[in-house]
Amino acid sequence: MQVSKWGNSLAIRLPQSVVEALQLKEGDEIEISVAGARDFVVDRDRRRERALEILRNSNWKFPAGWKFDREAANQREDGQGIEDGRGVEDGHSHRSSPPRRRRRAG
Repeated sequence: MQVSKWGNSLAIRLPQSVVEALQLKEGDEIEISVAGARDFVVDRDRRRERALEILRNSNWKFPAGWKFDREAANQREDGQGIEDGRGVEDGHSHRSSPPRRRRRAG
């Protein structure tokens, strides 16, 4: 594989055999781990799948009458975008407490 410049980053093209073995398609997330001084391992990023499985198995239920409203979820205090991600009940956005600040993991 050849390392190429891609914007400010470096990129590699995965051989078709790797793509087929991992059943990858455009847009999939992958994990690359260092396996030795000059070796690495490529695998599918399964964090999202594991998180969804945990949620499915948690038996958590939405409140009665709750429905997701993308516009309300993406609305910020200043009216410009996402802030608290709350849902909508009976077609009306509800904000009973100040919005929580989101922190990025990393």
